[in-house]
Amino acid sequence: MRPQAGRKHAGARTMSDMSLAETQARLKAYILDTSKDTAPVLPLLDGSFGLARDARLAVYHRAYRARLRDALGTVFERTWMYLGDDEFGREAERYIERTPSLSPNLRDYGHRFPDDLAGSMPADPEVSELARMDWLLHDAFDAPDRPRLQPDALTPLTQLSDTDWEHAKFIFTPGTALATFAWNTIEVWHALDQQRTPPPARALPHALPCLFWRHDKQSSFRSLSAAEHFMLDMLLAGNGYAMSCSMLAERHPDAAGFIGPWLQRWLSEGLISAVATGEAVTMPRRMTER
Repeated sequence: MRPQAGRKHAGARTMSDMSLAETQARLKAYILDTSKDTAPVLPLLDGSFGLARDARLAVYHRAYRARLRDALGTVFERTWMYLGDDEFGREAERYIERTPSLSPNLRDYGHRFPDDLAGSMPADPEVSELARMDWLLHDAFDAPDRPRLQPDALTPLTQLSDTDWEHAKFIFTPGTALATFAWNTIEVWHALDQQRTPPPARALPHALPCLFWRHDKQSSFRSLSAAEHFMLDMLLAGNGYAMSCSMLAERHPDAAGFIGPWLQRWLSEGLISAVATGEAVTMPRRMTER
């Protein structure tokens, strides 16, 4: 049936017929759609400009993906070097299609990429671990600035009362995180960072816990003993200092003498922003590693 005179066909609505939200929704659906079907959005564009409407839409379609690919390549530089242009490009394309950007800030895009690689490349687990390293170093570098306790703060901290220590919690600087690696990922990362051929991937006899943080405007990481990793894991999860020490003594009874040197090192590394006192923690929580 032909449409009646004076009425518009439902598929030919123009921008003036739609709300802003509907217009944005149609354009977003086109940009995210791999089929590049322009039919739902073509009527939204003014055709009086020099460049054809479908060509202008193609610019948006390509630019969205290009910006996200660039963002992934910047953040996951070592992963890109390890995989090479073609394989990294394929993995990035798959991730972009499955994971639209949900933040107006490109720095946030890619936080799921390591997990995505673990699913798409299960035979190469070192790849997702390498990507996790890249992400945590990026996240630490770009984290918000916060005041940091200086190493000389250790003296006044030792003068806190027993009650204060019972309720004390450490507040760590943003971007401080833990990760555990089952492969020789650290060795691979160092080789790539020095532009050397990376060694073959190999499983470690024991998982290697590592700490990531920013100090003096530079992202850093270092390996941890099982005891220091446990203590930091407890404190980063928001558990009180006293409870964390008690749990440490149960799990690692030989580590009690290391707590003072650890605290001194954490202060010198700029890990601690403040020490707060308040209600004692009654139930321990373990941090979920990133």
